[in-house]
Amino acid sequence: MNRLSLKTENQKVTILTGNKILNKINFKNFINGNDICILSNSKIAKLYLQQLKKKLNNFKINTFLIPDGEKYKSVNILNKIHDHLIKNKFDRHLTIIALGGGVIGDLAGLAADTFLRGVNLIHIPTTLLAQVDSSIGGKTGVNHRLGKNLIGTFKHPSAIIIDINFLKTLPDKQFKSGLAEVIKYGAISNRSFLNWVNKNSNKILNQNTDSLLKIINFSIKAKIKIVELDERESGVRAYLNFGHTFGHAIESAKNYKGILHGEAISLGMILAAAISMEKTNLSLEDFNLIEETIRKIKLPTNLPKNLSKSKIIKYLQYDKKKKLGRNNFILLKSVGSCCVSNTITTKYLIDILDSFRN
Repeated sequence: MNRLSLKTENQKVTILTGNKILNKINFKNFINGNDICILSNSKIAKLYLQQLKKKLNNFKINTFLIPDGEKYKSVNILNKIHDHLIKNKFDRHLTIIALGGGVIGDLAGLAADTFLRGVNLIHIPTTLLAQVDSSIGGKTGVNHRLGKNLIGTFKHPSAIIIDINFLKTLPDKQFKSGLAEVIKYGAISNRSFLNWVNKNSNKILNQNTDSLLKIINFSIKAKIKIVELDERESGVRAYLNFGHTFGHAIESAKNYKGILHGEAISLGMILAAAISMEKTNLSLEDFNLIEETIRKIKLPTNLPKNLSKSKIIKYLQYDKKKKLGRNNFILLKSVGSCCVSNTITTKYLIDILDSFRN
């Protein structure tokens, strides 16, 4: 078991990674009271809820299950969670445990931050995307009809338990989706790591244990380094949004149907890298490395024909990273070196979208 720490302004977050480690965790180290509410969905609950309950048999356990899917990451579901917590008369000694992927983690985090002005939170992410990205850094959020993650807060958990054994039951499509965030970390921070992912794509896709632990631990360390420098996203933390400005707009344009988060982010990275070649002198060699790695991981590199350009442009207007009415795009000067640009025109965006259509 590997132990990492994220030091924030007000607390230290313990991050434990490994294979088949859930039963080795001493949860008493991270829980002060006796009441626990486990938030999950029905699919994950069937697989892992009883195992977790057995591990927590010394605590008073309560569960709340939500439907599976991005469309349920909403204010309506958040209100239902609040209703459940209030009706069960929990107090501030409650611990909420998020057992699931990014949707569960975002909802649990926002509920934990807002119920009674804050209760303890533990993340147990069961998807690769949540393990390498969304469970780390304290961001919470729900979607609005006009855009993704427009309503949220920062709430750090006391602990994050990352067990790669959960990935054995993860659908292949979801696993590949999580790899988009792994590629992102290489693109924004470390050329040698991105080269390694490129050369070892088959091992990664076959879920070789050592390869999984390598990409997960690297991604976590890369995110820790950035978050510790800029916890509230006032500076360099924005670099973690490479590919996400386009990606979130694509998800919204598709109404979160028929495209996974990582698939949208892979398209967003291709578009941002293409813009970088013209605007910030990203080399063709670096662009090709990013595109080839995305292809090897079997993620999309071209926009679907039925995806409306006008809808993408519309949802770009609601991006939460906008400043003074302008979109901030994370671009690359080279693999491992980022910058922010707010000078990209709508006409230029339309031309770029046209050039990457199937």
